[in-house]
Amino acid sequence: MHRCLTIIEVQNAIFREVHSQHQGKATIARLARTCRTFSSPALDILWKALTSLIYLLRCLPTDLFQWKREDVDSANFSVVTVRFQRAMSRSDWEIFFRYSSRVRFLSVSSPDFYVGRQAKLADDVIFTLSHPPGYGSLAPYLKTLHWTRSQEEYAPLFWALLSNSLVDLALPCLLLRSPTTSILLTSRCLSLKSLHVYSEKGHEALPLKLLSETVLYLHSLESLELECCALDKEAISHLSHLPSLAELVMRLPTHLQSRELIPLLTPPAFASLESLTLKVNSLPTLTSLLEVMRFRPRSMSFTVQTMPTPNMHCLFFMALVNACDSEQLSRISLTIELPRGHHVTERPQITLSTFQPLLALPNMTSFTFDMMCNISLDDDAIEALTSHWPKLTKLNLNGNFGWGVKSGVTHRGLITLLSRCAMLSEFAIVVDFTEIDLRNSRVPTSRPGKGITSPCQSAYFIETAIKFPVSIAAFLSDICPRLRRVLLPLGVPIPEVDLEGRTKKWEEVNRLLPALLAVRKQCMEWREGQNGEE
Repeated sequence: MHRCLTIIEVQNAIFREVHSQHQGKATIARLARTCRTFSSPALDILWKALTSLIYLLRCLPTDLFQWKREDVDSANFSVVTVRFQRAMSRSDWEIFFRYSSRVRFLSVSSPDFYVGRQAKLADDVIFTLSHPPGYGSLAPYLKTLHWTRSQEEYAPLFWALLSNSLVDLALPCLLLRSPTTSILLTSRCLSLKSLHVYSEKGHEALPLKLLSETVLYLHSLESLELECCALDKEAISHLSHLPSLAELVMRLPTHLQSRELIPLLTPPAFASLESLTLKVNSLPTLTSLLEVMRFRPRSMSFTVQTMPTPNMHCLFFMALVNACDSEQLSRISLTIELPRGHHVTERPQITLSTFQPLLALPNMTSFTFDMMCNISLDDDAIEALTSHWPKLTKLNLNGNFGWGVKSGVTHRGLITLLSRCAMLSEFAIVVDFTEIDLRNSRVPTSRPGKGITSPCQSAYFIETAIKFPVSIAAFLSDICPRLRRVLLPLGVPIPEVDLEGRTKKWEEVNRLLPALLAVRKQCMEWREGQNGEE
């Protein structure tokens, strides 16, 4: 063996490359059995990431477990239940830790799957694994744990995986309802850098005090995601002074008034924040908070739960631009999430003047505005937006709610959008295709796009009506040679509109696009060949 193969860095580089190939795990397992020099580093790569604890159990002696298949229903759906046949001995635990000490990433799903089959741990297995020798961690060097099992019987197993080495943790909010979870998080996981607490459908949000008290003990956080979870004033104050917090996702509590939060948000609060996602009750509340903030985020995403007026939109965008570094901010999203059954009697009107403050952001790459408003834009408005946002890669204007009024954006405005924003890959707008929506015999031989070729791959033409799919497909295949699919999304029904008929015509466009794109590619290759011969 060449001496360079004994260098651990070289071994790791080779084994990582082998592991990424097809059937890489089997190859790594063979390398681990080749010689003692390869054994330890190869096993480190092989066991670095696991998607189930069952893999560790399979390393133990076969006489330790009973694997019993149980049929659940008449559709041949079965579950494999793992039970003990005897108690775990000291040598069994040594084998277990020989492999579990190599695990750095563990994802435990609900339900758990092993080799394509649903698996379940019996109560005696959970109890034994939850009480390892010395009451240490089951995986002492684990860095990332993504846990989706919220069942109460699995909680002790989750607790046994917590350790000081953990830096990235994702768990359901139901687990945090147990005081034991909070105690262990605040005592064992003080080095956490990323915490993601997600909610599950059908379950109530976590009580404010439980999560807030846990957050107060975490001083190394870089990312905090709290889906549908809120924090109290003390926890928000704690987060605002964390020197390394770069990403924050949370919901502002409805009982807190903006005047209570304003003193917590004055500079240098959230000085290192790069991404902020907030769910708030109203847009004016959000505006009043932004008016006192000064920070440098790259991405801002907001969801409101009450309908604002057009003037509120403009004031919000002004406060947003003033609060952020205009050179730094590049991604903005503003959406609405109304209560189920809520009906909007009158939709406010949105024009270019509403978005005027945002034109001061030269590095905008993604803009989403989905607010159940009537949007009144024309080709000149598109030209104004694109002249200030040439780096745009995603544009979504009321993709779920439609524009509510006849669009002033024609095919020329679409050409302007695609030509000015050369990196645009996805957009959702309403376009009036009347001028080019012609019968097959009247489709012009000239190229309306004048030769532009956008890299855009996804187009969402919200509530856009067309008559002749062939002419639209021909136009789109010319200006977007990489376009793979066009969609007609709509979150709310339009009165007196045959949405089903519109959808069928756009489905026809989808069927035509691949063929037209292939023909255009053949023509281009033929022309290049002809030019080469000349």
